[in-house]
Amino acid sequence: MTAAPVIALVLAAGRSSRSAPHHKLLTVDATGTPMIARTLHAICASTVDRVVVVLGHRAADLRNAITAHAPYARPLSTIIAPDHATGLSASLRAGLQAIAEPPPEAVLICLGDMPTLRPELINRLIARHRHDNPPVTIPCHDGRQGHPVLWDRTMIPRLMTLEGDRGAGALIRALGAQTAIVPADETIHEDFDTPARLERFAASRPPQGG
Repeated sequence: MTAAPVIALVLAAGRSSRSAPHHKLLTVDATGTPMIARTLHAICASTVDRVVVVLGHRAADLRNAITAHAPYARPLSTIIAPDHATGLSASLRAGLQAIAEPPPEAVLICLGDMPTLRPELINRLIARHRHDNPPVTIPCHDGRQGHPVLWDRTMIPRLMTLEGDRGAGALIRALGAQTAIVPADETIHEDFDTPARLERFAASRPPQGG
């Protein structure tokens, strides 16, 4: 019997308004690789079984950028969240619906703007999940939780109830001590929402081995 897969959902449907007029996911680094593609290559270098990218705003441009930087080390597909403008939860629901059958073992919720993400962190999240089987497994640095977050399949119905731009923070808090924490470095808190940080990304190269 084939084991249920671990699927990475990459949320990339937003308008990237905080980095306007630039779309940060299309910003290229020093190697000419767009942020979205660099993020996807890092995720695909991990032990996830496949990757689904949820698109919305500027979907065609993002899909072209993703395709132009193939191949990826894992099966990768894209979907459109038709109501993505209503908030992050709409993209999450669209992604969860797309992977509902057959049910996955767990879902890794990633953001599209994580170009410094290391595959080794994802592998440690998955290993912790398989060892302890918690409802959610989260990276943490200096007392602060970050991304990506690995959810057990049993939590998918509750994730589907989220609305608007409300994240899963309240759900995580409600789980309390059931949450598994995996130590991580400061990159789990990096963001690229300002022109200065985008400039820093544009001058950067992928992490060694990333």
